Amino acid sequence: MATQETVERTDNRLIPPWIELLIHERNKGKSLRQLGQMFGISHERVRQILAKHSPLRVMFLPENTVAVKLGYPVAWLIQLRKEGIINLTKVGGRWIYSEELVGQIPSFIAEMRRCVQCGELRPPGYRRFCRECGQFRRRHYYRSLSPEEKAEHRKKSVAWRKANPEKWKEISSRAHRKYRVKV
Repeated sequence: MATQETVERTDNRLIPPWIELLIHERNKGKSLRQLGQMFGISHERVRQILAKHSPLRVMFLPENTVAVKLGYPVAWLIQLRKEGIINLTKVGGRWIYSEELVGQIPSFIAEMRRCVQCGELRPPGYRRFCRECGQFRRRHYYRSLSPEEKAEHRKKSVAWRKANPEKWKEISSRAHRKYRVKV
């Protein structure tokens, strides 16, 4: 292994590529034993190499600790994970977060909590739209549809009218009576 070419680090130490790979795999969350088996050395030797060459220690935190530290419900972190916004490693049956990722989570959650229509932050409990956009959509359902959704709605309406001509006649006559009275 000593004959392989080396990689220069910012602190002017020369590190063989296999040690770079070892550090990289450790930062991905592999255990010392797994690394020892991968490289054919003991886990104690892996620990010694990492202690000597690892430029900085990446701290990993479990999901519950991250939720408490940030003050968010665990369900929000789970939603980020399930939507593929964050990629995590599962070690020992627990999802672990690097400190770098923990620092990025507030911006991910802020983006996740934006109103789909206007882009403003939604209050807690509102799933896709802020109060104003949600009320507008409920009052003006058809107007708030996209052109594709309107075309789909028209197709379904025409198909329903053809399938239910008696009901359609009853509904349209009721609507005509209602609007004739108001005029």
